[in-house]
Amino acid sequence: MTTITISRSVPAPPVRAYEAWVDPDRLAAWWWLHLPDTTYELDARPGGTYRIDSPTAGIGVEGTFREVEPPRRLLYTWLWSGGEGEEDVPEDLVEITFQPAGTGTLVTVRHTSVEDITKGGAKQGWGEVMDRLAAIE
Repeated sequence: MTTITISRSVPAPPVRAYEAWVDPDRLAAWWWLHLPDTTYELDARPGGTYRIDSPTAGIGVEGTFREVEPPRRLLYTWLWSGGEGEEDVPEDLVEITFQPAGTGTLVTVRHTSVEDITKGGAKQGWGEVMDRLAAIE
């Protein structure tokens, strides 16, 4: 099992940083901006599901919220769709924490997988997504 951890300071209070993850319109404003056909469906409650899908790129991610603690923490499953070897994709676990830091928030992503994700594109992908999040206000 491996875990990658990525943190960014966001110039928004924890409530706004948290809402940027759970509100579909706010998520669309920063998540996959380079894929304009992406759709965002979220039901941020324990047992609720989410799906982020880009038909043009042929990729997506979906999962189930396990824990929802506004505005401090999210825990959800993560399952890629699209691409090669889709039938062998493991269900990962992603934890997002929102910690007050001055006038902003320190947002930390911990992505845990049964596969060795330290050698794939997960760290780069999360880094790019988190860099865009850091630009929100």
